[in-house]
Amino acid sequence: MFVYLLLFFAAISSDKYSLAQLSYSSNICSTHEISCGNGSCVKLSTLCDGNSDCPDGRDERDCAEKEPDTLGPVSANSFFSQLTQALDRHEEVSELRKDQWQCPDGTRIPIYEKCDGRVDCPDRSDETHALCGETECGSDKFRCTYGACVDSTAVCNDVIDCADLSDELLPRCRNGTDELQNQFICRDGSSIPLSDHCDGKPDCPDGTDETVRACAAKTCATNQFQCAYGGCVDEGSDCNGTQECPDGSDEADELCNRQLAASSPGNCTVPPQPEHGAYVSNQPNATPGQGFASLNINVTCDQGYGVFGADVVFCQDGEWSHPVPECVRLCKLDNNPSVHYYCLVTDSIDDHRECNLYEPSGTVVKPECNFPNYYSPLTLSLMKCIDGSWDYVAICKPECGRVTPDGVALIIDGRQAMRGELPWHVGIYRKTTNPYTQICGGSLVTNSVVISAAHCFWNDVIKQQPASLFAVAVGKIYRPWNNDGDMDVQKSDVKEIKIPLRFQGSSANFQDDIAVLKLETPFVYKTYIRPVCLDFDINLDGRQLQPGNLGKVAGWGLTAEDGQASPILKVVEMPYVDITRCIRLSPLSFREYITSDKICSGYGNGTALCKGDSGGGLAFLESDRYYLRGIVSTAPNNDHLCNSNTLTTFTQIIKHEHFLKKHL
Repeated sequence: MFVYLLLFFAAISSDKYSLAQLSYSSNICSTHEISCGNGSCVKLSTLCDGNSDCPDGRDERDCAEKEPDTLGPVSANSFFSQLTQALDRHEEVSELRKDQWQCPDGTRIPIYEKCDGRVDCPDRSDETHALCGETECGSDKFRCTYGACVDSTAVCNDVIDCADLSDELLPRCRNGTDELQNQFICRDGSSIPLSDHCDGKPDCPDGTDETVRACAAKTCATNQFQCAYGGCVDEGSDCNGTQECPDGSDEADELCNRQLAASSPGNCTVPPQPEHGAYVSNQPNATPGQGFASLNINVTCDQGYGVFGADVVFCQDGEWSHPVPECVRLCKLDNNPSVHYYCLVTDSIDDHRECNLYEPSGTVVKPECNFPNYYSPLTLSLMKCIDGSWDYVAICKPECGRVTPDGVALIIDGRQAMRGELPWHVGIYRKTTNPYTQICGGSLVTNSVVISAAHCFWNDVIKQQPASLFAVAVGKIYRPWNNDGDMDVQKSDVKEIKIPLRFQGSSANFQDDIAVLKLETPFVYKTYIRPVCLDFDINLDGRQLQPGNLGKVAGWGLTAEDGQASPILKVVEMPYVDITRCIRLSPLSFREYITSDKICSGYGNGTALCKGDSGGGLAFLESDRYYLRGIVSTAPNNDHLCNSNTLTTFTQIIKHEHFLKKHL
């Protein structure tokens, strides 16, 4: 019969009922498919069904009915339907090639597509634990929890490469951990002993200790059996007649070579596949609506969606362990150093858990500023995840200009600084020596920006020096780059230095003596590391810069007119001096350096700033906060290394508002 039909097909192939250029290339499509003109494959059963499945319409070309006097009552479509059925019957008995693997429904796929992380069989049977559990992956591969092998670069790349999503569920993918002080933290916020998670027995109230998300990184001992979701049970648990894996993978019919349970209906009804996702079950050939005595499903969601509820649920005699999960849109909640996010478990703001990197729609978050280093001038309202986006994202402001009270035990006649007294003071070091040499000071204004003096990075011959020559350290008390007495010190190389174009050093009288340093490594605000406040309000500036008002400045400068640099950070309080008095008290030869962007401060009585203090910040107190008003610039010279009986000029911050805002 089959030979006759093929001969009949050949006999009509030259007339208008033929299929033009129909290809059955075994190198491209399976035996149940035909090849389209662009190389894609469509099912053979779609041939001449009235719908174009090939992009070029090849499957519907030349399918018009033959005239009755030629073919009689049988239409061409009917003929092709019979041909298709005959070909299908032939393929069912044809020999399976060595380079093919046959799915339970008869579909054939290339053997290399089996256990490759991507579902190819319509019933997902090519990516099951029973089939792939014993697969050995090479050193350049990542092993999915159920056993498939994918490229090692697939881990945490925001692309689903494993059919069970295990390549994207590792703790390192969400920059966090579910473990804390020998406890496992359940998704509902409760905790269980760490030894109880991924042991085959759900202990969390919501069952989240026995899921792919919880167990994706689990490695079982050699004397244990690993369940499909990653949990570990005793050796010999597989196919012993007792279900010990919550997902039933130890007793899967496919694993145990039993007759599929589809013939034994029960009270556990197979649910429909979730929208925006799919599940695998211990009954690989099950279809929605079928009933089984027991059923386990493991849900994975499409990219951008997440499981709402437990991703692994099981049913016994009609009773489900948890509601059948859904795939819902996810909101990404990135860590922020300024705020801590708590996800509410109930309507009570006191009943919360740690948030995950991705949270499902409907999640409500209670944000709290990370006190004492951050604050919010307004009460932070609750955040809500709505259809994949947060209604707003709470961010707190850094606590600027606040000193640390009761600090632990700068500048001629200055006193030693208490730890945390000026937590924004930065030491600037030249990297041309080993160890590095401290040359100037600076003020931290953001976690990655320092303000200092331009002349610290200037040479009148080569002009501005490269940023690669400098490094900074914050949180230091001791001057040497490396000193065991310093605690909580943070260091960074300088990435970029910005100096006003008009700054030309001594040739321009140190006009515009200010620099912005951008750091390679951002600092982390802590109790003893905080920024100074920047505020360009002219009224606040005017209130603070009143004659006699004391400002604070720190440094490791010379401790005497001809002395050595101070090994310990010193601080001095210096009064603001109005510009008229400053000019009058300064030597004639120095007055030209009191340019229009300078302010003055000092006593002129032996307490002064010296070499090594340049670039340090002069800050004034207002309502418990210190505001940066000036940058140590220049002072008159005399026959000594340092003139202790003179005033010091500072580059005024407010005069460089536009420059600073441009580079902050």
